[in-house]
Amino acid sequence: MIFRISRKVSVLLAIASFMIAIASHSVSNPIASAKPNWITRSDENTNILVKAESESSCTDQSTLSESLLKLNPNYVQCYEKNLNSAIQAFQTKLNQETDPAVKIDLEVLIASAQEELRSHQLDQQYRLPYVNLVREIDRSLDKLNSRDLSKRLKQLSGEETGTPSIASLATQRMREALTRSNIFFPEKSQLEQDLANVPAQLEQLKQKLDRRGIDPTSYTKLKSQLTEYTNFVRQEILPKARTSFRLPPELYAAQLAERGVEIPIDELLQNAHTAFANIQQEMNEIAPQIAKQKRFQVKDYRDVIRALKQEQLPADQILPHYQKRQKEIEAIIQRERLVTLPKRPLTIRLTSDRENASFPVPQYQAPRSSQKTAGVFIIPLLKPDPQPRVYNDFTYPAVSWTLTAHEGRPGHDLQFTTIQDKGTSKARSSYGYNPANHEGWALYAEAITLPYMPIDGQFISLQFQLLRAARAFLEPELHLGKISIDQALRVLTQDAGYSEFFARQEIDRYTTRLPGHAPSYFYGYQRLMQLRKEVEQQLGRKFDQQQFHDFILSQGFMPQRLLRQAVLEQFVKPLL
Repeated sequence: MIFRISRKVSVLLAIASFMIAIASHSVSNPIASAKPNWITRSDENTNILVKAESESSCTDQSTLSESLLKLNPNYVQCYEKNLNSAIQAFQTKLNQETDPAVKIDLEVLIASAQEELRSHQLDQQYRLPYVNLVREIDRSLDKLNSRDLSKRLKQLSGEETGTPSIASLATQRMREALTRSNIFFPEKSQLEQDLANVPAQLEQLKQKLDRRGIDPTSYTKLKSQLTEYTNFVRQEILPKARTSFRLPPELYAAQLAERGVEIPIDELLQNAHTAFANIQQEMNEIAPQIAKQKRFQVKDYRDVIRALKQEQLPADQILPHYQKRQKEIEAIIQRERLVTLPKRPLTIRLTSDRENASFPVPQYQAPRSSQKTAGVFIIPLLKPDPQPRVYNDFTYPAVSWTLTAHEGRPGHDLQFTTIQDKGTSKARSSYGYNPANHEGWALYAEAITLPYMPIDGQFISLQFQLLRAARAFLEPELHLGKISIDQALRVLTQDAGYSEFFARQEIDRYTTRLPGHAPSYFYGYQRLMQLRKEVEQQLGRKFDQQQFHDFILSQGFMPQRLLRQAVLEQFVKPLL
């Protein structure tokens, strides 16, 4: 579909296991269930927004997908009215609230609702409201019993008096949008694939209804309408479909904002280019030391990266190596008092074949149950295939330092185990999350571990900082048309030192998979570094990095500007 996926849904799609884990712990974890008073009060406020966003408050067809519901202007109007009412209620409460934690959560809820409203307005202004109608209908019927299913089919086909068919609504919405000159169309190849799948999807829907004993006349009428809709899409929309991945500037800026980037694109680009150049210089200063230590016959940082990547671990040694590395980093954390560690161990494993097929990169999987267990750090390992791919970015000794610090401890795993132990409010777990606060901490975790790594580990940790800076200018410049995909690939493979296989995955991420997501790493990291500097300047000798880091992790997820507010008001102020 070409509708923007809502903020809540986009978060779930991007890091589904993370958010499911947070939600389950905040509800069912025995320790977290003994909620502090501020969490109980905050959750009562959050329920106002949950109710405002509930489809059932605006329609009796709440089992329909969001993209189908949005075809009805009455639903959209009701939804936006509910959000505005919630914002007004939160503003009133914010003016009366005295608890700083509850006040911050109210600001989280206000910002979230306002962001959703802005996104709706951008949808209506720029996006063609195309929906893969057959697929969405098929998915929306699965949870209904036979009686409700029969009624829903009549609603969708317009058999109920005064109810327009879903196909006519979809066609009408697109015809209205076609009168505007600045409409963002679906991507051509995706649209062609959608159209090619329609016959099989219709047959699948028919078989499903037959198995449920549904009157075939309802399906026959709906099929006729869906066929007419499909013909309209093929004749009127497909010829105008876009062949470029680029988002309009307004939509791309919104994608960045939804993912936690709080500064203008021009400022982001300037900061990223400056950081990229500075990191290159730092790597070139270290490279000769590594070359001398390891007797490499090269000195340029790019050549040293390539030389280090030749030291690939045998497949049967990768897992034991990373398990050993985590223990070494935890020893550093305790010795240097970087942050408080949980008592339960982190699990590390290799990727499954299915995970490798979908997105073979290092990742962290948060625990899904209410058990007091830690999460899982997953390491990619591609098996040999008939056409071997050079993918040597994550399976050599020097890289394991920064990857373990990022995905394990003190990175992502500490974020989620802290939430397990301390609990958090629904506002922060469901509405405060964005990639800038999530990934920003993991990059910061790499940075605070870096000084205690061996020199080759420090060097490759800098290489990953180089990648995050590159993301923050390559992705925006691709969408703004300032660079080509080939130019971006050259930066990632030649200047940043990554394999072409990984670099192409990166480009896919920037252009189609998750636009706006990759630059948030760099932004969140920069904000945390700036915040630490500010706190150190204010506290002087009273600054304790372990207490500072523990406090940040205890806050759960919130936008960077609100995290700064919480740190200054609740951490710094009592120490002055």
